[in-house]
Amino acid sequence: MAMTGAQEQAFNAASGGVEINVMSLVCIGGLLAVLFVWAAWAWIDVYEGWRNEKVRTKALIHFVLKTVLLLVVSIWMFAS
Repeated sequence: MAMTGAQEQAFNAASGGVEINVMSLVCIGGLLAVLFVWAAWAWIDVYEGWRNEKVRTKALIHFVLKTVLLLVVSIWMFAS
């Protein structure tokens, strides 16, 4: 749904003149960056647990599948 002229003017005044498209790109990029950093951190943590035999292989596989699904769905919903 497109914004009306009054809404665009209010957005530009509140954002300090930043374009709507630029703000959207920054927010989506920030979200995806946080998700990928979290996934990398969690992967390292789970892998070290698996390597030290504190995490079962089945739990490692479930984690990887859930993380990949989260990233794919997030990219599909927000970056497409």
